[in-house]
Amino acid sequence: MGKQCRTQIEVVEMFNWLGRSVIRRPITVIVSWLLLAVLGLLGTFWGFGQGGLFDRMATTQVLTPGSESEKVNHLTSGEDSQQAITYVISGIDLKNDLPGLVEVMATQREKIADIDGVAEVKDPLVVPEKPTQPQTPQLPAGVDPSQLDPSQLPAGVDPSQLPAGVDPSQLNPSQLPEGTVIPGMPDLHSPENQALLSKKGDGFVVAITLEKGLSDDAAEKADSQVISYSDDLQSALQEKSPEAKVQVVAQSEIESTIMGQVQSDLVKGESIGLPVALILLVVIFGGLVAAGLPLVGALTAIGIGMGIVWALTFSMDISSFILNVVSLIGLALSIDYGLLVVSRYREEIAEELEKAGYPSDGTTLPERSVVNDLVKKATFTTVKTAGRTVFFSAMTIAFSIAGLLVFSSNILRTIGISGIVVTLFAVFTAITMVPAIIVLLGNRLVRPSMVSKFPGIKQLIKLFGDSSSDHGAFSKLAEFVHKWPIPILIIVVAILSLMASPIGDLRMRSSFMEYLPEDSASRIAYQTMNDNYPALATPEIEVVVEAAPEDPAVQTVSDQITNRYPEVSYIVPSAINDSNMTKLAVHLDVDDPVGDRVVDIVKDMRNTDFEDPVLIGGGAAMQTDFVDSLGDRALWAGLIVVAAVMILLFLMTGSVIVPLKALIVNSFSLVASLGATVWIFHGGHFGMPQVNGLETYIVAVMIAFGFGLAMDYEVFLIARIKEYWDAGYDNDTAVERGLQRSGRIITSAAAIIVAVFLGFVAGNMLAIKQIGVALAITVIADATLVRLLLVPATMTIIGKWNWWAPKPLRKLHERFHIDH
Repeated sequence: MGKQCRTQIEVVEMFNWLGRSVIRRPITVIVSWLLLAVLGLLGTFWGFGQGGLFDRMATTQVLTPGSESEKVNHLTSGEDSQQAITYVISGIDLKNDLPGLVEVMATQREKIADIDGVAEVKDPLVVPEKPTQPQTPQLPAGVDPSQLDPSQLPAGVDPSQLPAGVDPSQLNPSQLPEGTVIPGMPDLHSPENQALLSKKGDGFVVAITLEKGLSDDAAEKADSQVISYSDDLQSALQEKSPEAKVQVVAQSEIESTIMGQVQSDLVKGESIGLPVALILLVVIFGGLVAAGLPLVGALTAIGIGMGIVWALTFSMDISSFILNVVSLIGLALSIDYGLLVVSRYREEIAEELEKAGYPSDGTTLPERSVVNDLVKKATFTTVKTAGRTVFFSAMTIAFSIAGLLVFSSNILRTIGISGIVVTLFAVFTAITMVPAIIVLLGNRLVRPSMVSKFPGIKQLIKLFGDSSSDHGAFSKLAEFVHKWPIPILIIVVAILSLMASPIGDLRMRSSFMEYLPEDSASRIAYQTMNDNYPALATPEIEVVVEAAPEDPAVQTVSDQITNRYPEVSYIVPSAINDSNMTKLAVHLDVDDPVGDRVVDIVKDMRNTDFEDPVLIGGGAAMQTDFVDSLGDRALWAGLIVVAAVMILLFLMTGSVIVPLKALIVNSFSLVASLGATVWIFHGGHFGMPQVNGLETYIVAVMIAFGFGLAMDYEVFLIARIKEYWDAGYDNDTAVERGLQRSGRIITSAAAIIVAVFLGFVAGNMLAIKQIGVALAITVIADATLVRLLLVPATMTIIGKWNWWAPKPLRKLHERFHIDH
């Protein structure tokens, strides 16, 4: 018998030891956590001389390692590629202001080229070098000079060199036939210059390339100086064209915009979520001190978690979006666990006061030394009971998130690692730091708060505050469910089915530019270049041909693509660095660059036999490869989550029915929440932006975190029900009392978590909006329809069989079970 109970005793003793340690050395515990938080924040914002977290994070596109699109991306924009910055100039009149603009650009071009690290400057206003022999205006073949529409002689034309019959005072460059070359003026009709001219005729671009092989510091300095010089260029151009405007398209500017938006959304999310959470906690606990405890644990866990993410940047690329996801989940879980711990402590201290012969509400207290002893007893009991519950909950969430680790995408793996880390720190601060603060506070947390005496607050606390009674609104709700379990089951399933119905419209997409806010300067500049400069626009598809540009095979492949797909507008070939390869930038006439039609073309291209070996890349190809990688590993991810949940819930309950039911119910709830999210964003409902699909990695993250949160509430509820079942109550009574004890905590925690999630929805980052909305819906549906109605209904129908397990498994549970 001793051997059979060894595991159980070891686990119980672990939490007993933890409780004793917290009680004996509360200051050591608190100081240790605060030191870790300070170190984490120093790493985040200072970096110990190695660059802070915001400096070290990346804003790269979502790539799938080893995929075809990743190979294309490496070839076309890898380490061997030269860094480029583009000035997009608009608001000028090329027809009437050309001579003055040519003069300005001659000076500005030299100044840009003189910036250290600049290798080349290209623009369409370069005047060809003077020929050794006098030159006349070269008119296209077949043009009769005497038939030109006279107006005004263009600057730089020598009248003596004009063809016979042409009146030099009557020529206008804008009225010359296309293709005319005028001495002293740029050839605006050459193919090279046409690519750099706006199709509207109101602007041009200056393409600047940095030198190869620059060190990171030198490249960063050159990039910064070139970007800063755009203001000087705009001022110079405005002397000739007052409406001239210079916008910048550069990778560093795009990254800076995204990172700035990440920081802004992070501040906005927490500035909304934290105050709302504090208000709700005050109502729940009836005082500021008790309300502040979960927040202290949350801020500590987030500070440490951000420091861990900073440390991870030294071994892997960390996407900037991870920071908001980590903050989102860390804040929610920390408050969630802290709420449960503080609530359980209040139950235990009330019982200790009653045992000692004092009112449970703390209105009358014994002397301080006695109160301190009672506080320590209540804290110890809290750690060994609620501590185990939240630890179990954290383990289920961690294993749910661990499913992300099996995917090949780096962004999913790093989100998985970061999510597991912040989950573990959230639970450890809740079961050590929060109890340690409780011990130090002593009777200050026992006696009623002054806040509860304010008009109206007392009524709110009575209505929504935590309760230590076995009878109340939630037990009555359970009794109602017991009377009508099948009708309630049918109604809830119908509602969840309705929510899930839009799931068929789910489209996963990945468009890097959609990460930029629509009103950002980088997004506007990028869009301007895409709309007005076809040759410079980002192609929908990139085809790498394993042949040099002059090889006839390149033209053959180009012709094959043009003839096969009617959506092709034009194809721009270019050499890939110094390799014997060519990139074909395939531009399509489509509304959505990563839409269904482009995805279909990408798949068809990959199944087509071309003249020469090719690789297919571009935005739609990246999206396709990412979605395919999700499908390839989804089964393994699911098996990890299912196995972990089944084992953990079995060890907790001794039942195979409860874990199986939890998997089915939570999966159904998750699909319903995802369907509702699709409906909101596809239709642009509730003020959300209307989009053609959900971000690919957000769907995977939402499923992992959403399932974990659902299991979180499952553990909270089942743990309390199991306590009463083990105490000898029948199934229905155990459900009633368990729901009464946990119902307020579940709904309170859900309200706080939803407030945190919706705080992040207020930001401008579309991906964070989507995950915030998806998780908020998941929590709302789970904490109301599922936990308060569906679970009690199914447990009523199943009855005592809820706790059934085959005999061999019962023996296994007797040996390895872990008390809740």
